Amino acid sequence: MHVFISDAHIRRDNSPRGIKLLKFLNEIKPKLTSLYVLGDMFEFWFEYNIVFPKYYFKTLATLYNLIQEGKPVHYVLGNHEVMIGDFLQNFGFTVHNRETIVEIDGKKILLAHGHDIDKRLWTRIWQQLLTSKLNHALYSMLHPDIGVFLAQGIAYLSRKQRRSPNLVSTLENYALEKLKEADIVILAHSHIPVFKKYEADKYYVNTGDWIEHFSYAMMSHGKISLNYY
Repeated sequence: MHVFISDAHIRRDNSPRGIKLLKFLNEIKPKLTSLYVLGDMFEFWFEYNIVFPKYYFKTLATLYNLIQEGKPVHYVLGNHEVMIGDFLQNFGFTVHNRETIVEIDGKKILLAHGHDIDKRLWTRIWQQLLTSKLNHALYSMLHPDIGVFLAQGIAYLSRKQRRSPNLVSTLENYALEKLKEADIVILAHSHIPVFKKYEADKYYVNTGDWIEHFSYAMMSHGKISLNYY
């Protein structure tokens, strides 16, 4: 089976949802064929040259073990992956910088986090701040203990911004357009699980989150489903 998951926003491995996520990954491992992370697995990801947050170690180790056992892990970047270097790729992840189409069980599946579709003011400001090369350079000069502490706080405030009631429909409209070229569209970002079937055996799925819903999509024997843990 192929599993699609997003928006865990892990701050510490030993947090309740961090522990729950690790339990889930270990339970599905025997039947897992591949794992697709559709962004925002961590509250904040910024790659320093020689360090990474120790609070993510167990999660990264669990994902690494999946890869070592021949179960590919794909990572589609979200808006909380601020600065990506070569760490994840060297770790064995297949990293997708933007939306991508994969083929599973004969189905064309379009995958994206969905933040590029979100045109809210706060989202635009967040993106501009965090994609600035100047800001990256200035931030990298901070001691990691200070930088990670500040960044996780800012990321938390970003995540707690009021959800636009239009965001769910915006993502669905985008999915409908993309279903002209794919059989299934799987998005994330809204934190709201969605499963919709259309004519001609087309599907739109939103993986929801691992903060409130603990939801994920699963592809097995050519069938897509939305599940809760």
